[in-house]
Amino acid sequence: MIYSNTFVWLHFPKCAGTKIERLFATYYSDEKGITQDLVGVQMEPPVLWHDSIARRESRDQNFELGNRTVICSFRRLPSWLISRYNYEYQRRPHFNHRPERLLVGKFLGQNGRETHADVIVESFLPKSILESGNLRFIRTEHFEYDFKSVFGDYIDISVIPSWEYNKKENTSENNVPLGIRNKLRKNQQLLYQNCPYWKMVEDIAYT
Repeated sequence: MIYSNTFVWLHFPKCAGTKIERLFATYYSDEKGITQDLVGVQMEPPVLWHDSIARRESRDQNFELGNRTVICSFRRLPSWLISRYNYEYQRRPHFNHRPERLLVGKFLGQNGRETHADVIVESFLPKSILESGNLRFIRTEHFEYDFKSVFGDYIDISVIPSWEYNKKENTSENNVPLGIRNKLRKNQQLLYQNCPYWKMVEDIAYT
């Protein structure tokens, strides 16, 4: 999470969040009024940088969203599922991942338990935030445009060299079978029927 008195950026997993974290750490670490979570597997409490608003408010009694704008990284569901699967597979290759789960929006989390894309997105973007009218997105597929458009209202984006936007980070080897990847892309109607909350958020972000 990165926040100031005017915005709160949510590090939605597998949506170029590591890149945003690094850009802020590199170019805005001395920016007054901006707080950035430390990133690293040894940090305590664990995965602090992936906090939702609700989880941060429960962790820190001094933190409250108030009228700040929520900025959330996001991407379209088929590519997000592939990226999340590859990440979890890389972390725990001994788990029975069963890539066919992806076709209905499911995958195994870090603890080996099955979870669902809608569970993840609703935890970060509950209806209260969606309906607030105070939400903006950094879409992975339009990263440079959205980063400049959104964060340009809060920071001096001219200090970031243009080549930074094309730099790939935190990529994982592709372990999703080609047949599953093709089905995810060709049978999107079925996928979105099984992930109605994600579809609702995606329609908002990409309209």
